[in-house]
Amino acid sequence: MQFNFMHSTDSLFQLNAEWQNAGQLPFPAAFEPWLLCQGSLTALLKSHCQSFRLELVAEHWQRLPDFLQQQWQQAVGLKRDVILWCDGKPCVYAQSWLPESTLEQMEPLARLGAQPLGEYIFQHVSLERGVIEVALLESGLVLPVVGEQKQLWARRSVFSVQQQPLLVQEIFLPGVLEL
Repeated sequence: MQFNFMHSTDSLFQLNAEWQNAGQLPFPAAFEPWLLCQGSLTALLKSHCQSFRLELVAEHWQRLPDFLQQQWQQAVGLKRDVILWCDGKPCVYAQSWLPESTLEQMEPLARLGAQPLGEYIFQHVSLERGVIEVALLESGLVLPVVGEQKQLWARRSVFSVQQQPLLVQEIFLPGVLEL
């Protein structure tokens, strides 16, 4: 395994937000179905568009953020950034953090490529989702491929698949409201 220990703003942008339980933070009604979706966000997006595409932006090993190191008692993992496109519009910028132990137990997660993570994990009967937390990200966030953004809503959850943890974070880009 090759480890990349660089810390960049694109890898930590969502982790530094003020995350709150989805039931405790008021948000626009237009975002409710997206922010509170308990099932596969990929499946929900696909149901709203004719053409769906996942763009793999970055995938590399790196040191886990401090709060994940403490929670999972591990130092490194795989960070994966993707953009979910619907009908040619970028709709979601998603980031997942998979600790080394999860990848050792569930090796196919390390080889997803252009396959959505949600399509893989939602097939498992052992899947458990933690609390959905939401945050309003401030204007000025610069995302790879899609550039600087205005205020954006985001959510995150820790999942457990076969008792192996992973964190999924999703930023809802303006295109999602056009679906």
